Amino acid sequence: MLTAIDTHCHIHYGPKENLAHNGLSKIMQEGNLYTAYPDQLMKIRAGAHIGKVFASPFDGVLDCQRCEQTNEDMLRFTEEYEDLYQWVVMDPRNDATFIQAERILKTPKCVGIKLHPVCHQYSLEEYGDKVFSFADQCGAVVQIHPEKAADFIVPFADRYPNATFIMAHLGNEHHIDAARKAKHGNVYVDTSGMASLKNMLIEYAVSQIGSERILFGTDTYSAASQRGRIEFALISDQDKENILVKNATRLFHI
Repeated sequence: MLTAIDTHCHIHYGPKENLAHNGLSKIMQEGNLYTAYPDQLMKIRAGAHIGKVFASPFDGVLDCQRCEQTNEDMLRFTEEYEDLYQWVVMDPRNDATFIQAERILKTPKCVGIKLHPVCHQYSLEEYGDKVFSFADQCGAVVQIHPEKAADFIVPFADRYPNATFIMAHLGNEHHIDAARKAKHGNVYVDTSGMASLKNMLIEYAVSQIGSERILFGTDTYSAASQRGRIEFALISDQDKENILVKNATRLFHI
């Protein structure tokens, strides 16, 4: 079985009080249902034959006030865990995150920039040029939780060809259109989350845009089910290999 690369994951490492602060339900806090602590996460993924894991810190993704601290914490975790890599979380309203990202992007285990306008409560329509021009100058990969239909990214991707855009959570035609319409071929989608479990969605995406711009991710859902969705998809073995490992190897030079 191929050893896959999980390009979209999160870790939680702090106290449960942080989960409460970030709005997780009481049952998730008290029942310990959100088990994304680094040691657990890496063991679960090893069981699903997933090797390298690209993660962003859950606290920093949910709370823009914690971006800087959790990025530094994540940097330390990547030194501790051999197969753990970092997305540096940015808030385009906070100039300090630009300075921090410029430094962390140069470290050997940072794979790119993470943006979550939904949780951080801003719009990329307003702040996109600011952050994407920075990514373009850095030649960075940017993983984005879409705030609206994913093909809204196309004008930005066309304007900033040195940046690469990953529209997370493949779930509908708009994700496929985002990859198909970008004139520089610099828009990818990832399979993280529950939407990719829809019948024939993976198969349809491959039929429309090929498999070369589809990346495997789990988003901290069951690694086994996420892996299985690709493993048992009605696509060729070559397409499965592209999605599970080859595309990430090529894009991130690892």
